Amino acid sequence: MDPRQIERFCAYRERCRFEVIQKLQRLSVPRPEINRILKRLQDEGFLDDQRFAHAFVMGKFHNNQWGRYKIRNELRNRQIPDSIIDAALKEIEEEAYLQTIGELIRKKRKEIKTGKSFNFREKIITFVTGKGFEPDLVLAMIKETG
Repeated sequence: MDPRQIERFCAYRERCRFEVIQKLQRLSVPRPEINRILKRLQDEGFLDDQRFAHAFVMGKFHNNQWGRYKIRNELRNRQIPDSIIDAALKEIEEEAYLQTIGELIRKKRKEIKTGKSFNFREKIITFVTGKGFEPDLVLAMIKETG
C-alpha cells in the first residue's frame, strides 16, 4: 500500500483513529501493518484524536446545530475516549449553546401549524431534543420564550 494514499485520506479532513483503522481494514492491510501506519501518522501529525474531536464538536454544533448529547454519542461511536470528548465539549460557549436552543425553538414554532397547545409544545420538545439538546434546557427555554 502506498503510504501517501492514507496520508491524503487524513489530510483531506480531520480523521480519528477509528476511521483510519476502518479505511485500512477495507484496504485489507494486515493488523501489524495497521499499527505501524497509525504510529507513523500520529508521529507526523496526520492523526490526532483531540484535534479531530475539537473540529467535530465545533463543526456539528455550528453547522448542524447539534446538541451535546448527539455530539457525544457520535464521538463515542468513533471510539473517542470520554476525557477527550469532555474537553472538546467544553469548547462550546454556554451563551451560544442556549442561543441555539432558542433559535431552534423559534424555527420550529414558525413551522408548526396552529393546533392543540399540548401537541404544539410536544413537537417543539421532540424536535430540539432530537437534535441532541438536553431536555431540561429545552423545557427551560420554552418557558422563558413563552
